[in-house]
Amino acid sequence: MGDNFNLDDLGDIDLAFLEEQIKNMDLGDIDIETDPFGTNTARAKVMVVDDDAGTLRNIKSLLQDMYDVVLANSGRKALEIIGIENPDVVLLDYEMPLMKGPETMRHIREKRGFENIPVIFLTGVNDRAQITAALALKPTGYLLKPVNKEKLLSTVLDALNSVDHDLIY
Repeated sequence: MGDNFNLDDLGDIDLAFLEEQIKNMDLGDIDIETDPFGTNTARAKVMVVDDDAGTLRNIKSLLQDMYDVVLANSGRKALEIIGIENPDVVLLDYEMPLMKGPETMRHIREKRGFENIPVIFLTGVNDRAQITAALALKPTGYLLKPVNKEKLLSTVLDALNSVDHDLIY
């Protein structure tokens, strides 16, 4: 079967009737956000920044069914690609070599258009002083590694709901 379509193949369809029906349609009743056929591909994008490849793979596997996931293995790499990828939320390791999470977050927030992007800190350190220091930076959220799937998904969803956009999540 070919991909070519010819109006003559329709036979005796009353084109005037179809044209009248289309004119009478109320297009305001069509909700393009509701996609019963699953063809709308606009999904929220989550950037995961961590220096540990295993953590990157794990978090990507937990998120990829619901979100587009972009990975960066350092704060510097995240800053290089954030403007290209335009993520809707950033999961950011707190402790990384060269450029730690707090410094990366500060640089992200200094970038035009990313001043209010939700940033969720990830850390493997369960130390009260570090948690207090991280929360003082006013991230959108804070997760301990290894990350629990339900907690991760609910935290990302809460972060996405904290900003206005027209994406599916």
